[in-house]
Amino acid sequence: MRGSDATLVRPRFLHSAFFYDTDDAYSIALAAFVREGLARDEAVAVVSGRDHTGLLRDALGEDATEVRFLPAEDWYVRPVRTIAGWAHLLKATTASGRSGTRLVGHAPFTQGLQSWVRFESALNRSLDGLPGHLLCPYDRGALPDDAVLGAGRTHPRLHDGGDWVDSTGYESPEQLLIEVPEPPYPVAGEPIIAVPVTEAVADLRAQVRGRADAEGWLSPDRVENLVLALTEVATNGVRHGGEHRELRVWLTDTAVVCEVTDDGRVPPGPLAGYLPPRPGMIGGMGLWLVQQLCDAMAIHSADGVTRARFALRRDLP
Repeated sequence: MRGSDATLVRPRFLHSAFFYDTDDAYSIALAAFVREGLARDEAVAVVSGRDHTGLLRDALGEDATEVRFLPAEDWYVRPVRTIAGWAHLLKATTASGRSGTRLVGHAPFTQGLQSWVRFESALNRSLDGLPGHLLCPYDRGALPDDAVLGAGRTHPRLHDGGDWVDSTGYESPEQLLIEVPEPPYPVAGEPIIAVPVTEAVADLRAQVRGRADAEGWLSPDRVENLVLALTEVATNGVRHGGEHRELRVWLTDTAVVCEVTDDGRVPPGPLAGYLPPRPGMIGGMGLWLVQQLCDAMAIHSADGVTRARFALRRDLP
């Protein structure tokens, strides 16, 4: 890549977007990015689909043996789980004594555009303080226009085959996560459970577990995830919500969907659930755990009401 990032004043975590139009442009630029990292004794990991993995392996030749390749279909399952994976990789390579970590990641914008745009934005806070450089390639001919245009809002640095430049359209995660809300899991009809949420969270947990076990909502392991997630969200509502709190549960063909509402006395911040636990961290770990346990989660606060809706798919073991 012309205009090496070696000339930049690098933060502890650097997050960049690379735009390309052809396979050759992709191969040349990514091979240069990877080789620069290897020359500095940085660990390098690439998360991509089969086609892009093949292109980069061919371009790297023997250097490909020094790179860890991971399949995108296993890595990009849920945004917050992917954040946890990146954080683990960065911490592990730092502990191993490598000089740094260089990452390449292809987010699946064709599968839930808003969720993955939010993910790209949240990374700038979630991984802050972990030494590494994550480069996200954007195929201008294949990705949705909104994904390509959104890259400038979510990446502080941009590259299009020329020099590295600061993104003039970059927005802080605190701003973008408000502007781009997480779509709530869809439901229809009346809920099968609609009850107040009191300080007796254990009773609520027992009621939901009893119905889930008796009616076969989910596999036994998934019921445990459901109950634990419900406990965290309900407890959060008791601690931070007002007097009016309610749980509603829907059973759809595809998922168990729970929603806890409260009067929003202390609404969660836009990064709630996106920040991995760190030493000395106070609060915020409950919603991070819920994001790991569930297949979808959306928190909305408006007009004095906070709604936390989460879902677990029924087709998973």
